[in-house]
This record gives sequence, structure tokens and C-alpha cells, in this order.
Amino acid sequence: MKNIKIRYLNCNEFQRWDEFVDESPHGNIFNKSYWIKKVSNEFKILIAEENNRIVGGIVLPSMYNKLYKNPKLTPQLGVILFNPDKNQKYCSILSRQIEITEELINNLPKFKMFNYNFNYNYTNFLPFIWNDFNVNVKYTYIIEDLTDLEKVYNNFDYNTKSMIKRANKSNLKLTDKFGIKEFYEINKKTFDRQNIKMPYTLDFLIEMDSILEEKGNRKMLFALNDNNEVIAGVYILYDNNCAYYLMGGADPKFRSTGAQTFLIWESIRFASTVSKKFDFEGSMIKEIEKPFRRFGGNQKIIYNVYKSSKLTEIAYSFARKNKNIIRKIFNI
Repeated sequence: MKNIKIRYLNCNEFQRWDEFVDESPHGNIFNKSYWIKKVSNEFKILIAEENNRIVGGIVLPSMYNKLYKNPKLTPQLGVILFNPDKNQKYCSILSRQIEITEELINNLPKFKMFNYNFNYNYTNFLPFIWNDFNVNVKYTYIIEDLTDLEKVYNNFDYNTKSMIKRANKSNLKLTDKFGIKEFYEINKKTFDRQNIKMPYTLDFLIEMDSILEEKGNRKMLFALNDNNEVIAGVYILYDNNCAYYLMGGADPKFRSTGAQTFLIWESIRFASTVSKKFDFEGSMIKEIEKPFRRFGGNQKIIYNVYKSSKLTEIAYSFARKNKNIIRKIFNI
């Protein structure tokens, strides 16, 4: 590792980073510089470089003064590494991953908290464990092959198929003719039903949506009833490799119509025309995990890597438990 150099990228080098993201087995759209620019007020990209070639790196969005964590609507981030040579021995690949990751860890900026959900393809966390980071488990569900939609549908649970059939019998209409403001309103109804303040503002979504529309990386779908009222909506983020169920919402008055399940199925159908996989961005909340599981995707582990000072941990734990109250007080 004599030739490894650790440094921060300059803004005019972000295109190099985005190309590395595309090459890395751990890279995805959430690591792209244009995404991070829209969801984080301030960020740096720390890279490991060998012979002028990026071999590893991590995006460091600074949240609230030295708190490094996944920004809003960014479910996967963390360290991403080189695409290994298939002819290389597995033990050699692991050794190289460990060395690069340790170099990155040793050059992280001083932080009060480090709290990242990594890409599910990233599995070598030994360097973090050896450096006293906590590694915890989360889950998502992935439909890994969208080429045969009949096979995908046949893997659905009986209840999921029934909800889709119910929606079709209800004569729900599918449209993509509405915009981010209409989506925000239907998304908000889901949070209102649970008496939870929205975790993002309309202005935030407008900013985010503008760049995704420009890049051609998003799709919004809506379900309408007989009165042409929007009763459900989904927001899909995608690239050539994977489509992500980023946000969704439904009018609680029409939950029995199966509109949300119907829209997820339509999202999967759309995803099959633009991408290879569909990621539900699964939740650890039991009531949300169950309907996602019923779509028949493969369960994948997402590892959370966490480290903080004791004082920060106490403050962060309090903030998480009281986040709804804090959002209402500070309007964040």
C-alpha cells in the first residue's frame, strides 16, 4: 500500500468520483455528487488513490457540526471500494479492502458522531470493528431480476395479489401527470394519519426533484379514483442498475382500495423498463416491513456503522426519541 494516497477531492474532480461510483460494486445513486449536493448543505469526499486512480472513498456530509450521517432520503451511503479483479484470489481481495478501509478510517475528520447505513453489497466491516465502531443490522428487500415480470408477479404473496386485483376492480386510474407538489400532499397524509410531522419540507423536495428530473432519474406515479381524486402516490428513484421505492403516501380514507399496493406493482413494472433491480428500501418497522416482504423480494442485510462520544450519544438518543416534537418546535 506504499502508493496509496488519502485526500479530499476538489469540486472540479467530482466527475471522477461519479465514474468510480458507477464502477464500484458498493456504489449507487445515493453516492453521486449531484445527489449529495441536493440533500446536504455541506459535504466532502475523502478518497484513497493509487497511481492516480481512485480505489476507495466515502462521502462525508456534515450534519449539524461534525455529525456525519446519512442525509434525508439517503438510505445507503458509507465506504465504497474498487471493483476487484475476478482473477485475483479472494484472500487478496479481502486484504486489499481491509488496508484501504483502514487508511480511510485513519484519515476521517474529527467527528462527534459517525452514523452510516452502508450499501448491502458492502460486507467487510472488520476495520470498523477493530477501530471500536459499532456494527448493527438492518434489512431491505430486493427483487433482483426484473426481466420476467410474470415470474416476479408469481412470487408475490396471495394477499398482495388480492390487493392488486381489488384495485383493478375499483377502476383505479394510473397517471404520471402530476408533479412534486401533488405528491407532497398525498405523502403528507400518511404522516398526518400517524400524527407525525413531515421529515422534509416541500421546498426540500422541489429542490431534490428538480435535479432528478433533469438527470432523468425519477418517476412519480399516482392512483386516481372515479372522481379523479389523487388517493395514492409513489416516488421512484432509479439508475441503470436499480430502482428504489423512495417515498409513498395514500389517503387513509381509501386504504381499502389497495391503491398503494397497486402503485408499487406498477412501479415494479415501470422499473423493468429502465433498470435491473427493485429495492423496497425496507423498514425495520414491523407494520411497514410486512407488506414489503410480501412482494417476494430477497432479504438483504444493510449494516449500520456507528460511533460517537458519550455526550453526543445521549443527546442523539434523546433527539431520536423526541424527533416529532423537535421537528414541530424548530420546523425542521
